Amino acid sequence: MLSRRAATMAAFAGLALAPAFARAQTTIEELPPVTVTAGRGSNIEKLDVSTTVLTREQIQARPETGVDQIVNRIPGVWSFTVPTGQLHPTGQPFSIRGFGSSTTINTLVMVDGVPINDPFFRTVDWSRISKGSIERIEVIRGGGATSLLGNMAMGGVVNIVTRQPTRTGVAADVSYGSYDTANAEVGGTAVVNDKLKMGLNYNHAQSSGYNLTPAQYQNANLVPTASKVDNIDLSTYLTPGENLKLFAKAYFHQAYEDGLVFNIAHNQWSSYRMLLGGTYQLEDKSSINFSAWAGGGVFGTINASTGSYTLNNVSATNQFVSQIESAPNYDQGGSVFYQADFGPIRDVKIGVDARRIVISDYNNLFASATSAPTSFIANGEHRLEGVFAQGTYHFSGVPLDVTIGLRGDFYQALNANVLTVNSATNVAVANSSASSFDPRIGLKFYMTDELVLRAAAYRNFSAPGMNQMYRSFASGTSYTAINPNLQPMTNFGQEVGFDFTWREFSLSTTLFNNNLDNFIDFVTVCNASAACAAPFITAAGLAPSFTTVRQYNNVGSATFQGIEIIGGWQPMKDLRFHAGFTSTRAYLTSSSFPTLELTGVQLGQVPSWTVTVGAEWRPIPELALTATLRSFPAYWNDTGHTQLNDAATLIDLGVTYSPAKAVDIYGSVQNLTNAQYLATGYSLTSFEGPTVNATAIPTLGMPLTVIAGLRVKF
Repeated sequence: MLSRRAATMAAFAGLALAPAFARAQTTIEELPPVTVTAGRGSNIEKLDVSTTVLTREQIQARPETGVDQIVNRIPGVWSFTVPTGQLHPTGQPFSIRGFGSSTTINTLVMVDGVPINDPFFRTVDWSRISKGSIERIEVIRGGGATSLLGNMAMGGVVNIVTRQPTRTGVAADVSYGSYDTANAEVGGTAVVNDKLKMGLNYNHAQSSGYNLTPAQYQNANLVPTASKVDNIDLSTYLTPGENLKLFAKAYFHQAYEDGLVFNIAHNQWSSYRMLLGGTYQLEDKSSINFSAWAGGGVFGTINASTGSYTLNNVSATNQFVSQIESAPNYDQGGSVFYQADFGPIRDVKIGVDARRIVISDYNNLFASATSAPTSFIANGEHRLEGVFAQGTYHFSGVPLDVTIGLRGDFYQALNANVLTVNSATNVAVANSSASSFDPRIGLKFYMTDELVLRAAAYRNFSAPGMNQMYRSFASGTSYTAINPNLQPMTNFGQEVGFDFTWREFSLSTTLFNNNLDNFIDFVTVCNASAACAAPFITAAGLAPSFTTVRQYNNVGSATFQGIEIIGGWQPMKDLRFHAGFTSTRAYLTSSSFPTLELTGVQLGQVPSWTVTVGAEWRPIPELALTATLRSFPAYWNDTGHTQLNDAATLIDLGVTYSPAKAVDIYGSVQNLTNAQYLATGYSLTSFEGPTVNATAIPTLGMPLTVIAGLRVKF
C-alpha cells in the first residue's frame, strides 16, 4: 500500500497534469493584480460554499465601531458581545458554525491573506485593524476553503483586505463618545506615477471603558476596564513592468488594557509584521503568485487573585497580583502558486505554503501577596507545510461546475521544553509530526437564471495549539499540566444549499454537517485527588500540595450540524434589507472522559441559534441611515454546563451625512435599548446545577454606547 504522503503526492501529480489535456482549448481572462483574498485570487461570491463580502461602503455605514462587532453581525459568525478592548487576550473566542471557543479555536482570521490568530493562544486581537483601513471583509463559511488555506480553517475563514492607495491626498477621521471613547485616524497616500503607489496610516484609539462587574458586586477595586491602541500601517505598490506587480506592507500594533475587572490587573498585546508579495503574468496569461511574511509580538498579562472576595463578601479588598506572564512569539510564512485557465478547466491553482511559529512563555504565579512565585518557562516551535491543487471543470452543454481540490498538510512540533524554575526540573518534549491528505469536491448546478444549487464535501485538519501543548499554570491547589501528546483534529464536512435571486430579492440556504475526530477540550483530569495528581506534579517538579490537575486532551469525536438562511431585499434603489438565521447543534458523539465531557450536550460557547437583521436607507444621496439587530438565546459558556450566559437582543443605529464630497459627519448608537444582560453568567458548582459558585464574577455585556465623528479628505 502507498503511504499517506505518497498517496498525497500522487494525487497532486494527477491534478497537475490535467491542464495539459485541455491546453488546446485555452481561453484566459485577465488575472487580478495581487492575491490577498480568502480564495487565493478566486471570486469569493462564485464559490460553491456559503460566502459573504462586505464592501467598504457597507462597512463605513455600519453603526458598530469595532471590527469585532461588525464581524459579529455577519450571519453564521460568532464572537463575544463585549468589545475586544475589555476582554482578556486569552479569552476572545471566535467561531463560524460552532468551530471555536476560548479553549479551542478552529476558525481562521486573516488580514491581507496572512493569519492573525495569535500564534500562541489562537485568539484574535481585533483592535489591530481599524475600521477606516478596511477595503472589504470576506467570509467563507465552513471548511470548503481548507484545500487552499489548510490549518485552522475548519469552521471557515474571515479575510480582512486593507485599502490600496488610489489617489494622492490625506484623509482624517476623529470620533468621541460614551465612556470617553475616542478615535483618531490619519492617512496619507501618494500616487507617484502609474508604477508606484504608497500609503501610510496611523490610528489611535482609547476608552475609559465600562465596569464589567454588575453594580451589586462592585467595590473600590472593581473598576472599569480602560484601553489604548496604536496602529501604524505602511504600504507600497510597485508595477515595474506590464507582467509584474509587487506590493510590500508593514504593520505595527500595540494594545493596552488597564483594570481588567480588578484595578491591579493589566494586559498588553503587541505585534509587528512585514508582508511582501506579487503576481507575475506569463506570456499565456497564466500567472505565478507569491507572498512571504515575517513578524512577531509579545503577549503580557498581570492578573489578580480575588483574595477573600466572593459574591457574598463583596467588601473584601485584599486582592493581590497572582500572575505575571510574558509570551513573545516569532512567526514567518509564505506561499507560491501557479494560477491559470485551461479551456473548460478554470481557476486552476497549484502551489505550496509554509508557516513557522516559535514561542516562549515566562509565567510567574503567586500564591499570596508575599510569597515567592512558582515559575515556568516554556519554549516550542511548530512548522506547517502544505501542497495544494484545485481547479473547476465547466461542462459544455450542461450548466454544471465541478471543483476538485487536493491538499497535503504536514505538521511538526519541535524544540520544545518546559522548565519549572523553582525545582530546576526541565521536561524535554520529544519532537513529533503528523500529515493529512485533505481533498474536497464541490458542485454548482445552474438550474435557472435565478436558482443555483450547490454542494460540497471536504476533509480538513487543525494542529493543536501551542498553549494547549506547552503552557503550565498553578493556582492554589490546582495545576494545569502540559500535554505534548495532543494529536491534530481532523474533520469530514458536507454541505448542500441553494442561492435564489429574483429581481431585487435574494435568498440563500445551507444545510451543513461536520464530523470531527480528536476534538480538543480543557478537562479536569484530577479533582482534589493527591494520588491522581501525583504523576503530573512529580513530572513537573512541584510540591505535593497540588491535588487538582487540568489539561487539554483529545476528548473524543464531535458533530457540528445546522442550517443557515441568509436573505436580502432591495425594494427601491436607496433602500435595502438583509437578514440571517443560523441554527447550530454542536455536541460530542464519543468521549474519553464520559463523566466530565458528556456526549449529546451542546458544546460551550456555541449558541443554538442566532438572528441578524439589517437595513440601510439613503433618502437623499448625502444621507445614509443604518440599523442592525442581533438576537441570541441563553447559551452555556463551557461544555461542562457550569456557566450559563444570558440571552439578548441588541439593536444598533447609525447615520452618516455628507455635506460636501470630501466630508462625512457620522454617529452611532450601539445597544439602543440599553439591554442589561450577562455576557458571561453566574458559574455553577455542577453540571446545570442549582448552586452558584460565589468565587466567580459574572460579566456585563456592552451597555448603551453613543459615538459621533467626522471624516475628511484633502
